[in-house]
Amino acid sequence: MTKEFRYAWTWELASSPEEIWSLVSDANRFDRDLGLPPVELIETINGVRRVKFRTTLVNFEWEEEPFEWISPYRFGIVHRYKMGPIAEMRVDARLEHLQPTGTRLTYDVTAKSANVLGNAFIPIMVGVIGKKRFGDAAKEYDLIASNDGLIVKTMKGGKLSATRRSNLKIQMERLKEKGADDAILNRLFDFLDHADDLSLQRMKPYALADIWNLPRRAALETFLRATRLGVLDMYWDLLCPKCRSVTEDIANLKDVHATSHCEVCQIDFTANFDHNIEVIFRPNISVRPVDAAAEFCIGSPQNQPHIVFSMIVQPDEEMSLSTMLEEGRYFLRASGIDGSQPLLAVKDGAKKIKLRAKDTGWSQDMAETGLMPYLNLINETERALTFELVRTEWSDKAATAADVTTLQVFRDLFSSEVFRPGEEISIGSTVLMFTDLRNSTRLYREIGDASAFRRVREHFEILERAVAAEGGAVVKTIGDAIMATFRSPSAAIRAIWDVQKELTNRGEPILFIKVGIHQGPCILVNLNERLDYFGSTVNIASRLSGFSKGGEIIFSKEIHDDPEVKAFLEQNSSPNSITRFDGDIRGYDQPMQLWQVKMR
Repeated sequence: MTKEFRYAWTWELASSPEEIWSLVSDANRFDRDLGLPPVELIETINGVRRVKFRTTLVNFEWEEEPFEWISPYRFGIVHRYKMGPIAEMRVDARLEHLQPTGTRLTYDVTAKSANVLGNAFIPIMVGVIGKKRFGDAAKEYDLIASNDGLIVKTMKGGKLSATRRSNLKIQMERLKEKGADDAILNRLFDFLDHADDLSLQRMKPYALADIWNLPRRAALETFLRATRLGVLDMYWDLLCPKCRSVTEDIANLKDVHATSHCEVCQIDFTANFDHNIEVIFRPNISVRPVDAAAEFCIGSPQNQPHIVFSMIVQPDEEMSLSTMLEEGRYFLRASGIDGSQPLLAVKDGAKKIKLRAKDTGWSQDMAETGLMPYLNLINETERALTFELVRTEWSDKAATAADVTTLQVFRDLFSSEVFRPGEEISIGSTVLMFTDLRNSTRLYREIGDASAFRRVREHFEILERAVAAEGGAVVKTIGDAIMATFRSPSAAIRAIWDVQKELTNRGEPILFIKVGIHQGPCILVNLNERLDYFGSTVNIASRLSGFSKGGEIIFSKEIHDDPEVKAFLEQNSSPNSITRFDGDIRGYDQPMQLWQVKMR
């Protein structure tokens, strides 16, 4: 005879729900810490995953419905077993604020036995052993959350053998000799030695830099240098634009292609270099072997942190919930309903708001909501719907392919990393700068070929240093000109400002540089075994320097409207040195709004 067992476990923790949420809701890590073996995904049908794992005595196979959650207060999951001593298990976790600080963490667990073995198995494995392991994990996460949220299960004495640790120290010294930051190297060494395997599966340099309180770009450049030296391996992860899970984990840029398929969402999508291609790192096998494929839970709220909540609402019913939002844009979607409802979270937004899902679709009017709203989800259809509130912006903790390939360090160290011939991948926005020397032909005539050549070569060296210092990269040289790329308009402005200042201080004759800067979408291609940019943004940027008389920057409205550019120009130039004009760009019917600024 089968039975139903119910358990309710409660712990009081020092961390707040916001601090501990990312740890408690990471079901992959949690199941690992419960001592469960890795799982194997059999198939996914209509969002329901069929999963299995094996133990020494018993094999388990089950259907796992998608998690439900409300960040940072609640999550739940249902397993319906097809094999093993358990017929069904439900887990519902709740995080409540304690006063004045802390969290009351409650787990409600319901388990139904499948047979007589289950009647004996559940009270021991779930009721006794499970309770202890749940509590141990919760207390460990509380400690981690109190220590800046570093997601590392510390290994006493480290994970590396004495030989591997000694070899790694030698490699760290080599990186230091090449200019890598000592503080980052120390942190990286400790991380590779002490981190658990899950933390090493997808090492994100920006996220780690934030935890270490160190500069992001310096960390990324250190990771690139470590990859070149053989300490780390670099991977290009293609992310589904809907669920943002990894659809492909690719070791070489030549194997990245413009389209991919998500098995979970059952959609094909187009890859975008600055949107859904993320660069991650793992230890090289010579440093520390890591099973990158090991998973202990296929889906969990932390696999989709951009989704604030995911809740099922039954037909013709309502659900009220409260959550926490950051300022910015969101959209609410529901399964089987076309489109979505746009929302804007602002400090003074509505505290209560009703959101209706109809078969006819959503209202397209932007709804403003507060940062701690009380939402009423209304299902006006005749079927159950899964409501999901999605943050529009992608995480800035991800080092995108655009971030990486824009760095001069990447182009210097990985010049052979290019697409395969004929592949084209879009980049949503990049900053392009074209430069040229004023009267370079006259320079050769006035001071002689040897002296002129030396000055021109010197000017290239100054350009390359300044571009690299601002996180940009020189794409190519064209005669006395260069094409460079940056991730932000202000970086391009600062770089060229420094270049002209240094050229002015190099003595007579003073070299004056002509500059054009524009921002917009591009296509990346493999041209002559080099990553290059094509499209209308390139065409426009390449023509802007022609409006410069030398010692001037010509830039487009996209550059002019950038707040950081405006702040820089206010501090470094006089108001009368900036002029707006309309320029006729060859190949374009309408004049273009342009700005000119003198650099001296």
